Amino acid sequence: MRSLRLAAAMLALALVAAACSDDENGEGEPVDEVTTTTESSAPTTTQPRVTTPTTAPPETTTTTVVEVVTTTSTTHPPDAAVSIGPPPPPSNVRCQAGTAENELLVAFDALPNPADISKIRVYVSVDGGPMITNGEYTIGEIDSSGDRWAAPARRLPANVPLRLTATSFNQLGQESGWYIVEGHYTGPGAPCGEALPPPTATAGFGEGEGEQGQ
Repeated sequence: MRSLRLAAAMLALALVAAACSDDENGEGEPVDEVTTTTESSAPTTTQPRVTTPTTAPPETTTTTVVEVVTTTSTTHPPDAAVSIGPPPPPSNVRCQAGTAENELLVAFDALPNPADISKIRVYVSVDGGPMITNGEYTIGEIDSSGDRWAAPARRLPANVPLRLTATSFNQLGQESGWYIVEGHYTGPGAPCGEALPPPTATAGFGEGEGEQGQ
């Protein structure tokens, strides 16, 4: 009995010794590996993300088309006023009674192409003196109704020999010639007191005539 207990004790010692020997040789149970994980997160931002392309964009080829325009030059005839010079003189001139004090009318046939006329000028010679400008009027300022026009000569002295005429100007400022009519003023609304001039009177400025003034 004692020898059995001794044998059991020795067996137990042998098992302990064997276990210690296994620990020293690294043959024990494996130890669980501890893994440390560090999480990384991108910073939060409100700016848009910029992506840089890894390749350059394809080259753009621009083709320039040159359009050739051929211009055809059309020659227009020159202005009538330029080609014919000054307008024709007012014709069939007559002296008529005026409607106001110290006024007579210089009447003549309506001028062709009224749009080409810029103004009418009236001249008066008093008692044989020079022809002096008495007034200038646009067509709208004179009696231009119908086929006879009439421009006023004003501030006329009474019972004095008068010579009256009218000229026209085109849009280029060129002045026509004239036909002269004689008469005298006797009162408001009274007709001219002299006979009409002959219809063959020469148009144009006479010697010593054509002076302008008021």
